[in-house]
Amino acid sequence: MSKRIPKKMIGRRLSITWNDPTGGIGAELNEMDLAECVSEGKLVKLDKKKLVLQSSIYTGTQCGDFTCLAVSLITSWREI
Repeated sequence: MSKRIPKKMIGRRLSITWNDPTGGIGAELNEMDLAECVSEGKLVKLDKKKLVLQSSIYTGTQCGDFTCLAVSLITSWREI
């Protein structure tokens, strides 16, 4: 499956695999790497630079829990 998520997926529940940049203080150089992560939620926003997943929402509001990811960090995705 392509890393690119089509806009028609907005409103659908997705599982996104992405590389989380890491940092280290007093760390060995060979320990530094990207950390593979998986985030799941309803795709609510998508543009060329970022996407927003909604994992929860307070009923009757636009307030809830969201994850914003840079699309350049996404390695794969699937509809769930």
